[in-house]
Amino acid sequence: MKKFALLITALCFSLLIYGSNMSVRVEPTDTIYKLGGTVLLVDVTKVTTTYVSFIYPGQDEVYTIERKQIQKIVYKNGRIDELNNPLIEMIDEYQWEAVWLTEDKKEVVDLYKRGLVESKSSPSERSPKAAKKNAIIKLKKKAANLRGTIVLVTHKQKTGGYGEFPGYFIKGVVYGPEPLDEEEEAAKRERSLKKDAAL
Repeated sequence: MKKFALLITALCFSLLIYGSNMSVRVEPTDTIYKLGGTVLLVDVTKVTTTYVSFIYPGQDEVYTIERKQIQKIVYKNGRIDELNNPLIEMIDEYQWEAVWLTEDKKEVVDLYKRGLVESKSSPSERSPKAAKKNAIIKLKKKAANLRGTIVLVTHKQKTGGYGEFPGYFIKGVVYGPEPLDEEEEAAKRERSLKKDAAL
């Protein structure tokens, strides 16, 4: 009986040592932090100007989430991709503050063209920085009126020399995430025809 108890004790001790040496291997994942506070542990597969695609570890099905719903992505390699500031969480996607500018044509590949926009700064701006900011805000407002969310900048130019007020000119092509419906498209064509007739 003493030998049996000793054998059981030795067996338990061996299992305890073996169990402590076993380590469960946990694969690192990417982490998506949504603006509402939700955290998703996933593997990010694609990030575009309008959405982020991902899969859950161990699964094959691809899910997508709109980019505007994500605050940041922390990748498994440690890189952090800040997508949205939580302070502007409630901005509607078609307000001018949500419009952003790019010079990379790849970022508008999956989007729908809305039209052309251009703007220049007010003639009374006192600094080049203020002139640029003024022109960009005007451009974003025009893009928002076309229900656009991104502007592909095709031209930008600083104006004004020594002794002159600084100026800034910018123009580009407006894109949006969905095609315009027929009524909006017709109204847009009508506005364009009126503008051409006025010239």
